[in-house]
Parts: sequence; C-alpha cells; structure tokens
Amino acid sequence: MKKRIIALWIALVCALTFFSGCELGSYVDNNKGSSIDSENPSKPSTPTDPDNPTDPGTPDVPVEDPQKSYTVSVYYNNRLYNPGKDTVTVVWRNDSKIVRKQLGDDGKASVGELEGNYSVYLEGLPDRYTYNPSVYKATENERQVDILLSEIRDVESGAGSGPYESYIVKYDGTYRAEILYEGQELFYQYNSSAKGVYTVESWVNAYEDAVNPYLQVYLGSFAYKWKGELIDDGGFSLIGGFTKNFVYKIKVDQSNVGAAYSFSITGYSKTGVYPVYVDFEIKYAGDYVDEYSDVRIVRAKEAKVKAANKKADETFIWADMGTKTFSMDDYRYNEDTGFYHRYSESLYGNDPYGFGVGYGPYLCCAIDKAIPSYTITT
Repeated sequence: MKKRIIALWIALVCALTFFSGCELGSYVDNNKGSSIDSENPSKPSTPTDPDNPTDPGTPDVPVEDPQKSYTVSVYYNNRLYNPGKDTVTVVWRNDSKIVRKQLGDDGKASVGELEGNYSVYLEGLPDRYTYNPSVYKATENERQVDILLSEIRDVESGAGSGPYESYIVKYDGTYRAEILYEGQELFYQYNSSAKGVYTVESWVNAYEDAVNPYLQVYLGSFAYKWKGELIDDGGFSLIGGFTKNFVYKIKVDQSNVGAAYSFSITGYSKTGVYPVYVDFEIKYAGDYVDEYSDVRIVRAKEAKVKAANKKADETFIWADMGTKTFSMDDYRYNEDTGFYHRYSESLYGNDPYGFGVGYGPYLCCAIDKAIPSYTITT
C-alpha cells in the first residue's frame, strides 16, 4: 500500500512538470527566423526572401525594354497627338496575327515585344484627320513607328458637280471626297504653281477592304472637256483585295505652269452601303524635265569653290525661322550660282566673293534635329 502511494505521487509530480513545461519551455521556430502573427499564431508566416528582404514574397516583375517594344507614336502638327475623349486604336497586323492597343493621352501605344514584321494603322480616328494607312511598317529592326496625321483641307471654291463646275484646289494637301451613291463622281481642278511632278494618291485603308476608289482624268479646255485615262491602281493594295488605291501623276513643264488639270474621283462600296469616303493627297513629288526641255540649274564652279572656303572675317548669323522672316529686298537670286544671296551694293559693290557686283554670302538653312514633317511643297 505504501509503495502504491509513492508511485501515484511520483506520477502526479511528473504530470505537473510536463504541463508546466508547455508554458515555460523554449519555442522552436519552424519557420526559420520569420515573424509570427501574435494575434493569430496558427497563421503560417511568409518566408523572408533573401534576395528581396524589403518586400518578401513579391515575385520579380520583368522590366520592359523600350528599345525592344513595338511602339507607335502619333503626331499632329509636329506634336504628339492627344486623342482626348476619342478612342483611337493602334493596330499591328500581318498574315498570321493582329494586335490592338488603345492610344494613350501621351500619343503613344506600346505592345511590348512581338515577333516578325507588321503593317501599322489606326482605327477610330476623328473625321477631321487623315493619314496614309498603307505606308507604316514595324519590323524587328525598326520597332518604333511615327504616324503623321494631317487635317482635311477645304476646297477653294466650286460645286464639284460636273467637269465645268469643278471643285477648285490650289494647294498641296489632303482632301476628302464624300460619295453619296454608287457611280457619283466629284470633280476637281488643280492648278500647279511651279513646274515639277505632282501626284494625286488615294488613302483608302486596304485592310478594311470596304471601298475601291477610282480617278477619271478629263482632258480639254474650259470650253470643252472629255474623258481621258481611268486610273484604278498604282497605290497600295492587298493581293486579291477589293481596295486598290490609285496614283495619278501630273507632269508640269515650265510652259504649263498655271494650267488647269481636271479629274474626278469616285468610290465603290463593297457592301453597297453609302456614303463612302475617299481621302486623297496632292503633293509635289519632284522636278520634271522632259526631252524637249532645256531647263538646268547652273552653278558657277568658282562660286562653289569660294563658298567652301570661309573667309577670316566671315561670320554666320543664326536665325530662328519660326520667329524671323527675311525680307527679299535684302536677298536676291543669282542666275550664275543658282542660289539666293545677301544683296547690298554698298557692302559687296566690289564683288568680294566673285559672285557678281552686290552679291554677298549664300542664304542657307540648316536643320539641326530630326522632326516629323508632312510634305515639302513649292
């Protein structure tokens, strides 16, 4: 009996010691040093990332390389275009893939890295703007694309209803023909202001493949005009597509400067729904000298040599052409050199440059940075 009492006592002491150890014993951190939620000790703690101790558990996010990203910047009037409330979408497209991205308020859209080459165009552009949707390409070597917008020009006068009531257009630029019904022609008359080659090119989006434009040349004079060549191609189109853009070349020799060139424009809807719109650009495309012409720019050999050798007392005056206008009274064209010169008989009366009496240094212009530009006209 005495031995049983001793055994029970020993068992009771062991039990008390065991349970007191639960409170007083040391705690082993199975999370290897990480913090424990004191309010919820059963909640698993987040292991500390030794490579990112300030933000544990956050996976590394790859940083996009701007040089590798396929990016489009849209410009209007030499500034990045802000679409505002309008939803303008940039489209990258090739034979196997189409990618779309909304244009941001900063005038840019980026889709990261892509593989291959893409044609690039816009969707949802407001009606007052236009651009050529066929010329912009993104390649693996040229991933950054600048799209240049221009504003639709108004015609100078006219009704456009017939060859003798044509719309009069005097300036290079972009225009829009609104075709209200199938077969309607809108008539235009363009008067060139200088010799050269001019082009009239349609800017219909061939990827939408909804409208096919035509240009009809009209020959003759104000008293009588008749149909000449029908131009229905020459511009951008897709193989087997409905849309085939046209290009009409107007070649103006010196003797024909100021002459009127007449044409009409129409557009056919693939679905039969009207109106349809044909945007087109008139631009100066380069000099023109035909086989009967003898118009050459002559620059004296002596003048070119002298111009290349700067005199000791010669200075160059820089001017911001955006804020300063030169008077042509101070500058004259020299037939012998083919350039404009500073002209002053009092300063250059003794012909110091050898360009002729009164003719001083060349009038020159230097562009020292790349800027988006639309066209160079006469």
